[in-house]
Amino acid sequence: MIREHLDLVIVGLIALSIAMYDMVIDLFMNVLHLCFELLHFLYEWFELGIEYTVEHLFHTSRHGSQILTFYILLLIAGLLLYGLWRLMPRLCRKCVECLRLTWERRKTECHHYWLSLPLLNKVKLISTATGVFSLTFYFMT
Repeated sequence: MIREHLDLVIVGLIALSIAMYDMVIDLFMNVLHLCFELLHFLYEWFELGIEYTVEHLFHTSRHGSQILTFYILLLIAGLLLYGLWRLMPRLCRKCVECLRLTWERRKTECHHYWLSLPLLNKVKLISTATGVFSLTFYFMT
């Protein structure tokens, strides 16, 4: 049932996002903060694991193991950035192609849907959309 009415669900979510933009922004910022918090904990856990491993394997002092950990993390970051640099052109081409195909498919679906509607339903659809946007802009200002 959701797949049949996915367009209506998306339009409803967009209308709610426009009408209650402050709540949407607050929710988005809270989720983003939670994600950064989790990433920071994972990074600290990984860094501490490397530091203890270096300290026990090479019998170094705390300061020495911290310096080695810094350079190991710098090496890992450099390798990740190099891999990302090599991967980005391919990902960008694939993403652009996928977006283009999706845009064409949705445009064709909407065009066929519009052509299949009788005149009365076309008028209902346009008046409903106009009413929703008018109410949204009325309550926003």
